[in-house]
Amino acid sequence: MLNNDNNKRSKILHSQLPLVAIIVVAVCVYLAHKFQSSVLKDTSIVNGIGNSCNFVNETCEFLIDDRLAIATFSAMPEAEESVTIKLLVPEGEEIESAWIEGVNMYMGKIPVLLDNDGEGKWSGWFMLGSCSEPVMKWQLRLNIKDKESPSYLYFVTQQ
Repeated sequence: MLNNDNNKRSKILHSQLPLVAIIVVAVCVYLAHKFQSSVLKDTSIVNGIGNSCNFVNETCEFLIDDRLAIATFSAMPEAEESVTIKLLVPEGEEIESAWIEGVNMYMGKIPVLLDNDGEGKWSGWFMLGSCSEPVMKWQLRLNIKDKESPSYLYFVTQQ
């Protein structure tokens, strides 16, 4: 009799196993999606970052210490093309150095050669390297005089 009860339970468990497996997989997918969504909201990488450049006529606005700065590009940045950039930084800020780095792929430090045009206006140029990523995320790093941490402007290029 005991053996007969075990057989019945075993058959019931075996018939329910696919349903349990589907529920476990669905819960894992849901939790992974929630985790990935929360990570993207918390990180500072393009499309979820502060200071992400959404180009409007090759111009974008970003913040330096919660104050407005403006970057104007001569053209949409593309790999292996010289791009001129003009920066208007908040009054009293002086850029010591600037370079561009890849965010989603290491591309080294691409120098941005800037000259001070006076009254918070800076101009210079850069050339992005070519890479295998179809969508490349970049960060323009601005090292501001007398500031401990740099300011960043993020943008995306597409092949």
